[in-house]
Amino acid sequence: MGPVNKIKLAVFDVAGTTAQDGGLVVEAFQSAMESMGTDRQSAEMSKMTDYVIATMGERKIDVFMHLCDGDSAKANIAHDRFVESYIGLVNAGKLEEFEGVTQLFDRLRENGIAVAITTGFPRDILDRIIESLKWAPHIDFSVAASEVAAGRPAPDMIFRSIDLYNKRFNTSISAKDVAVIGDTESDMKSGVAAGAAIVAGVDTGTHAPNRLFNAGATHVLHGAVDLPTIC
Repeated sequence: MGPVNKIKLAVFDVAGTTAQDGGLVVEAFQSAMESMGTDRQSAEMSKMTDYVIATMGERKIDVFMHLCDGDSAKANIAHDRFVESYIGLVNAGKLEEFEGVTQLFDRLRENGIAVAITTGFPRDILDRIIESLKWAPHIDFSVAASEVAAGRPAPDMIFRSIDLYNKRFNTSISAKDVAVIGDTESDMKSGVAAGAAIVAGVDTGTHAPNRLFNAGATHVLHGAVDLPTIC
């Protein structure tokens, strides 16, 4: 790989990348679908869970739309119950950051690299995560999938992060000045679609390194805290 521009913005995923998911997404999903009438021990639930894992990182309402066969009313009810369940897990203290992530954010910003976090979760979950992990003083921007036209693997959240950067700092950076960091295939595909200079997978979440490389990763790191080794 050739030299890249000086990175000015690092765009991080949340669950599995900067925060330890520990199965919370699956737990909240199963709780939601159980409330909709799917037996937790059934083959149907197992098949649905496999799909949730395969599409980890994508916008959650899109996942529920698929699982509810395009029935938007049912999907929205299930999604609302997922949100309620996940926020309950966060409120119970079950979500923690990976060790050193807050310090990573601070180090990047001290070195002139702004920090954005993006997620397939809607804004109400993202705000609760930021509050719970006390990230607000340590990040510059946050973008939820509910705020853009298309979730991952589309690059919309990355482009939104760039827009927020340019508006705040009165600059005109592009994706060539951006590093994208995530633990899923959809994170990598969104980074590639955006044209990001660095598309870094991390081996701390859902998908294995070979899947991340196959999805377009330029690097796969042991964890997000290793980002300064490549930018």
